Amino acid sequence: MVLVTLLIATLIALFAGQSLPRVIAVAPALWAHGVLALGVMTLITAAMQHFVPVLTRGRAPGRWSARLPWLMAAAGALASLVFAGVLDFAWVMLAAALGLCVAVLMVVWMLRRARRALGRPHPGLDWYVAAMACLALGLAAAALLPLLPRWHGALRLFHLHINLYGFIGLTAVGTLQVLLPTAADRPDPLAAVRLRDDLKWALAGSLALAIGQAWLPPLAWLGGALWAWVLGRMGLAWWRLYRHRILGWHGATPLLAAAGAGYACALIGTLTGSAPLTLFLPGFLMPLLSGAASQLLPVWLEPGHGSAWHGEARQRLTRWNGVRALLFLAAALLPLLGYRCSGMPALIALVWFGFTLALWLTRA
Repeated sequence: MVLVTLLIATLIALFAGQSLPRVIAVAPALWAHGVLALGVMTLITAAMQHFVPVLTRGRAPGRWSARLPWLMAAAGALASLVFAGVLDFAWVMLAAALGLCVAVLMVVWMLRRARRALGRPHPGLDWYVAAMACLALGLAAAALLPLLPRWHGALRLFHLHINLYGFIGLTAVGTLQVLLPTAADRPDPLAAVRLRDDLKWALAGSLALAIGQAWLPPLAWLGGALWAWVLGRMGLAWWRLYRHRILGWHGATPLLAAAGAGYACALIGTLTGSAPLTLFLPGFLMPLLSGAASQLLPVWLEPGHGSAWHGEARQRLTRWNGVRALLFLAAALLPLLGYRCSGMPALIALVWFGFTLALWLTRA
């Protein structure tokens, strides 16, 4: 039930972060940290604790490790209070240090689970470890901001990009390569091979992109090229195996595929000078969380093997997801073509999915 609550809260935060700043004049940093630090960072930490036992064929988190997502939420809330003007900027150090401690503890917990796994852990676990390590780097950069004011701009850019394309990107792409075949109800026989082979390129791409945006611009293009290799291999495999599901009107597959395309668009936008969150939030995060919610919420509400109830629930949640995927793709592509009102299609799709979800929850 915790994951269900966090997922719904993050979807609401995404809607607020995309729509309210256009109506209410509030610092963009507040909305960004409310969505990403308080919402997404906490949700990913909790989701990792759900998936890691599956990847290692082990037990659920213990009493103390299960509290780590709530400590991450406290770090995100503290950062949000700073950018709301409630606390002095120096408190960023405490928020970042708390989040950094949680990230390190999560890495240690995952590595211990890997050592105790029954057999060889699924390669997706390595993507989670790398993602959490990127978050630790991003939080370390944030902790240095009050101490190194002359490096403020560079550290802020590194913090932003290593979190977007390292922490969130590695987590999302590593999960999508397992989740989309599950949603399509057809295995991808080479998914594990790609996860093993491509992590080094994705991680190197994330680091090069963040360092390039902060200090050495040519490195950013190298990072984009490395990510293009990873996304290209994944996209070609999906098109070969699942194109009929991807182009369908219903199901979680169209939204998850749209998230992969939106991630590529966000990378292009970042490299060509667009504000990073302009494409990242509506073009990638919104379809990713909507698609994941439509596929996973029935299982999270009623754990167990697939039943008629699970199938009916997914059918209701994923109805017309193909149309919503087109709206999210429009939100990812329009900024690249110079249109400013690009967020509107994503808001329409998100509100539409929100009504579908609310109606289903009242009947579940």
